[in-house]
Amino acid sequence: MKIAQVCPYNFLRSGGVQSHIEYLATELRKKGHTVKIIAPAAKGVPSKRKDLILLGASNELPWADTRIELSIAVGKKRKELKEVLKREKFDIIHFHEPWIPVISMQILAESKSVNVATFHAANRKNILIQSFATLVMPIASSVVNLLDSIIAVSTVPTKYIREFSDKKIHIVPNGIDLQAFSRRKKPLQKYIDGKINILFLGRMDRRKGAIYLVKAFRRLKRKMKNIRLILGGDGDEFESVQSYIKRYSIDDVEVLGYIEEKLKSRLYATCDIYCSPALYGESLGIVLLEAMATGKSVVGGDNPGYRTVLKDTGSLFLVKPQKTDDFVKKLKILASNKELREVMGQWGIQEVKKYAWPRIVDSVINVYEQALNAKREVRIKDKKSVNESLKKWYKKLSDI
Repeated sequence: MKIAQVCPYNFLRSGGVQSHIEYLATELRKKGHTVKIIAPAAKGVPSKRKDLILLGASNELPWADTRIELSIAVGKKRKELKEVLKREKFDIIHFHEPWIPVISMQILAESKSVNVATFHAANRKNILIQSFATLVMPIASSVVNLLDSIIAVSTVPTKYIREFSDKKIHIVPNGIDLQAFSRRKKPLQKYIDGKINILFLGRMDRRKGAIYLVKAFRRLKRKMKNIRLILGGDGDEFESVQSYIKRYSIDDVEVLGYIEEKLKSRLYATCDIYCSPALYGESLGIVLLEAMATGKSVVGGDNPGYRTVLKDTGSLFLVKPQKTDDFVKKLKILASNKELREVMGQWGIQEVKKYAWPRIVDSVINVYEQALNAKREVRIKDKKSVNESLKKWYKKLSDI
């Protein structure tokens, strides 16, 4: 099959969706398929990759008393978009987060291929869609109706997809490279000194709950001296987290800031306990899978997305981060019991195998084949709806 993977974001930046597409494309090629990636063109960032097609351009759009960078193809670039689709003649066009405006919608409106989409986000109320709700939401159902097959990474996104469609939704979780995250990775030696290392990796914003972990660690530190907290990541709450640590003079907290991808696996190898106390907004939990693949015991926030990963035995260490007493109790149980940490680590190694990329790609190919074999209906009404709404975007840009 000739397949296009459509990324709505700048593909040359790191991100969960970008990483998912890269791995999926690699695994599909291993199966003998031809894969190209389509993404918005980023200002001043050319790409020499032959498998990457950059379309449209970034535009600053005034909206709701602010300015938001938006990628869209207008004028000659819109003509180029049409020519690319006509030239490439993809069998499958696989959209990721198809509601993110606008390039994906433009491609979908012009597509004569079989259209498949994966919904990654835990809810549709992200800041971008909220900002453009008056333009995006009226055509949300038309976008879904133009899809021949729908994939969700867990049952969590299905709740909002169901607001617009009763089509069958295939559950295909995110994959993980088990070789990249394994027990063979070398830990960072400066942290191997007999202390129990608790690790947080992720954005430091309210949703991820880092501040609740710091508060729990402060309490736990009064009971256990041989523990260390390693915080990796930046975000809106980075300074407030640092301020809290300084205000209460909490010892043995390492604040590392932004973590490069290549360092992540070594940090997982360094820790004894991985903790992600996310409050909400998680559709699955890739960080949990990465830690599990490394053989580490995991403590996770009790949210719908994480519950799809930490099931059965794993659910013993789900926590409500705001409930500090319970949070501290579960951290202490693991920190004080090496044998239990090893048991939970072994559980994770076995559980994470179902998310291995070779297994995931087979499920995706099965969705592709079902969509190709099904009798495809041309939905003229929905194409017209999408195109009419896109005209509003073109007018908005022309008025700037």
